[in-house]
Amino acid sequence: MGMRISCKLATVMQREQVRLAPGTSVVSFTFDDAPVSACTTGADILARHGARGTFYVAGGLTDRIEEGRPCHSEANLRTLHAQGHELGCHGYSHQRYDQATVDHLTEELDRNAAFLADIGVDPEQLNFAYPFGAYSLRAKRVCAPRFVSSRITGNGLHRGQADLNLLGSYRLYGSTVADTHWRHAIDSVAAGGWLIVNTHEVAEDFGPYGCSPQTLEAMLRAAVESGCKVMPVSAAIRLWRSL
Repeated sequence: MGMRISCKLATVMQREQVRLAPGTSVVSFTFDDAPVSACTTGADILARHGARGTFYVAGGLTDRIEEGRPCHSEANLRTLHAQGHELGCHGYSHQRYDQATVDHLTEELDRNAAFLADIGVDPEQLNFAYPFGAYSLRAKRVCAPRFVSSRITGNGLHRGQADLNLLGSYRLYGSTVADTHWRHAIDSVAAGGWLIVNTHEVAEDFGPYGCSPQTLEAMLRAAVESGCKVMPVSAAIRLWRSL
């Protein structure tokens, strides 16, 4: 099966729909790879607004350099967990899983679950983000029964309902860090729905996959002032299921 067909089938098969009650607006800020700047600067910005985020962690990146930037330490992760942020799964070795075999994918996810469990995260309540946003129908079939949700990149505004096994995300990097772009996203979710934002580092010298502290602060403030509830992915899912 070609990858294009596999991805297309993944959008319509193995779905777990959650109803998004009208009149409720939620924004979830997520950080892939959990760079040090996200764990410190990003987390501090959220805390100033009484908010918490979701940090998708690949255990194999601990104390490593990714895209020229330092990734989290185990101490960073323990601090985030103690502060009430969510630690999610991003695989262990930070590699594409769209063409991985079932055995390899299972081994990777088991390894990362054990890593997060050592930090105190419940492996039965993990949310997942595909590294590089690379998914397939086979990967979805492996991930669906393991995780509360699985997230890709793109199509981050959900209305009416959302497939927990293939959640989208608004990429707060590249051209989308422009004020006019993210303000439109906030204006849209303020009318009702769930906006899942993802970025990587939060630094003045941010690269192609990160944002500045000023941009994160401004988007977060706009979300709060628009009446949106700002919460981690896990808390958002609990909220939607309760409405």
